[in-house]
Amino acid sequence: MKSIEEYTNYLFNCSFSDDSFDPEDHEDHLKASWELFEHYPWEDIYPVWMKHLHENCSTPEDVINFVNLYTYYEADDLPVDDPIGLISHIYYKVDMDKYWDEAGELFEGFAINILSKQGLVDMMNDPYYTPLKDERITNTIACLVKSKPGE
Repeated sequence: MKSIEEYTNYLFNCSFSDDSFDPEDHEDHLKASWELFEHYPWEDIYPVWMKHLHENCSTPEDVINFVNLYTYYEADDLPVDDPIGLISHIYYKVDMDKYWDEAGELFEGFAINILSKQGLVDMMNDPYYTPLKDERITNTIACLVKSKPGE
């Protein structure tokens, strides 16, 4: 059986936007994600995926690809240890002024789904919620910026 790291490399070292990625009736990556979830608990998978995000996704394009794949594998429906930290990190790594067309709706949907599932946002009570106006996220991004001067 493959290790979590081997699955992770296979699942994330590909381009979600490539025409050859999981064509209809050949969803090899999706099937591999199901296999991973079948063999390992999410509590063991999540830290490996976060390590991959932090160590292997250095460009905005890498982060956008990661979020697309994470969502494609339906992991955004699963609980995460630090949802504010995860969401802040992706926004920190990707300048929304520059990448809004590629990632704006993707990141908003990702953030809202994760925060809603964890009870941190209630879209019924706050239907106009926007992650980039959430002080928990903006304050965490500010801390990330301070801790990495010059980036």
